[in-house]
Amino acid sequence: MYRVLTVIAMTGMIFVAAHALAGNSRNQAAMNRRQVAECMSKRMSADKAISYNQAAKVCKDQMKRQNGQLALSTPPTK
Repeated sequence: MYRVLTVIAMTGMIFVAAHALAGNSRNQAAMNRRQVAECMSKRMSADKAISYNQAAKVCKDQMKRQNGQLALSTPPTK
């Protein structure tokens, strides 16, 4: 009886953890899009000669570099 309850509880925790991880990735993607959009608007307002596509490329590259630096600076977890 106790094993059945333990299995049910563990299964429930796995589903909750999977749902939480999926939610974080969606929020992170929306936040990244928002940051790129803000970067692009700042860049295009500062430099009237830059095109939309150029601003998008520069901002996406900048975000990749920032994310790469953050990934390198965080210590690996055990």
